[in-house]
Amino acid sequence: MPTTSASAITASIVIGVLILFVWVLQLTTLADLGGSDAAGNALAQAYAAIEIVILWMLLAALLIVCGMAGRLPWPAALAAVILLPASGFAAITALDLLADHNAPPFLWPIVTPALVPPIIVGFGFWTLLPAMRTAIPAGVAAGVAWGATLILCVAIWPMAQVRERVFEHEADLRAKWAADFANLASNAPLWEWAPFLNTRDDTRQEAVLQGIRKLDRRQTDAEVMLDRGDFPLLYLGRLDLDPTPGICEKARALLHRRAQPLVSQTPGARPYADVAEEVAAALAAMKWLVGYGCSCDAESLVWESMANGYRGTNFDAVELAELREPQALGRILLQTPDRFSMLTFKAHLRAWLKFADDKELRERALAGARTLDHRMADAVEMLNHDEYEAATVLSYMPALDLEAAEPLCLTSLKVLHDQFAPIYRPRPDDPRSYDELLSRLGSDSPLTALQWLASHGCDADGALTEAEELVRNYQDSPDRAAMLASLAQLHRKP
Repeated sequence: MPTTSASAITASIVIGVLILFVWVLQLTTLADLGGSDAAGNALAQAYAAIEIVILWMLLAALLIVCGMAGRLPWPAALAAVILLPASGFAAITALDLLADHNAPPFLWPIVTPALVPPIIVGFGFWTLLPAMRTAIPAGVAAGVAWGATLILCVAIWPMAQVRERVFEHEADLRAKWAADFANLASNAPLWEWAPFLNTRDDTRQEAVLQGIRKLDRRQTDAEVMLDRGDFPLLYLGRLDLDPTPGICEKARALLHRRAQPLVSQTPGARPYADVAEEVAAALAAMKWLVGYGCSCDAESLVWESMANGYRGTNFDAVELAELREPQALGRILLQTPDRFSMLTFKAHLRAWLKFADDKELRERALAGARTLDHRMADAVEMLNHDEYEAATVLSYMPALDLEAAEPLCLTSLKVLHDQFAPIYRPRPDDPRSYDELLSRLGSDSPLTALQWLASHGCDADGALTEAEELVRNYQDSPDRAAMLASLAQLHRKP
């Protein structure tokens, strides 16, 4: 029997190794599609498409080598010309279906990109190896290889039809959702609104939440639903409820009841995915409760223990444990309460200044901030926290009745230097207006804060000189002249 050249076998082995590498990489990518955010999923789909194209190009190269070696039967060659590109198209279709493998036909489309490459590689090596050609007749080898490839190509069609029916069903559900929501009375009880939260459309879900937040009865309705057990815990902190003792007590009781049926009788026997949504909802509810001063130590321990009874627990278990840390209790209330009425004099300065941008609340917020005995320490902390919080403190500094103590002076002057240093200094042939400087600074707040610091005893000569140099780089105007005069007067006398 004629033999195949060693060069053809060597080339086929090299191509086969490359095919194996790309095939494994492709399957890994396809099996994990849809597991990230929108940007991550789009990137993964792009990588998968590239891998499929490369893999099918390598399969084509292998068949070309087989054909050049003269061992490819002409009927099989004709089948390859038709079915290889067809199977590549089927693999791309499988990619589209696998982008959402949580919907029917789930992971089944992966069979085409998983099985076609090894079938074609096996047939290719059959054409090259005399022992295989002797053991398996040509008709059987070609018929099995290309018949199976044809079946795997055709199998994608009913899977695509299944997905199409899923899309149609979802479209019908969205239409029904819209019609039912349009008929919902604006003053309907909370339990009639709650089912409409079950939508994957964030825009529609936000419309439901906005409607609930306008309900005068939402507080009492929430307590009723918590008592009877049908309250959606995931949304406890998003309904603009008051964190009253009643809400606290009833929510904690519901958390206990919801956890008990989820306890795994055999630790580690079931995957965490079986309870991940329930844990995430309970965690969201407890974060809100604890943040507003409702201790959930016992409840978080119950849910953490339950979650750890499953295989592959994610970071939720860690966050459940963190809810029992002392600093977690009341953190939202003290740092970022939702409403001005929730503020107390234990609240952080940032909590009061959060409402100072509201014209109607500005004076009350600043008046309350001036009475805080911890406002100095809070201001220094905010100056050190990030650029946004530092800018907020500088903006309201003259109105906070602060003492120009060393920590405040040093921290504020450093922040001002960090703001002044990167500002563009125009060249003489590139004149810029003083208003542009203020725009680059965000406002005149940094310069106003510097004036306050210098006039209240801080050693700010260096910052004043830096500010003057910066201002002089911009075109003259009445406001610029006034600022320079004001800064000059604040230098300490020798």
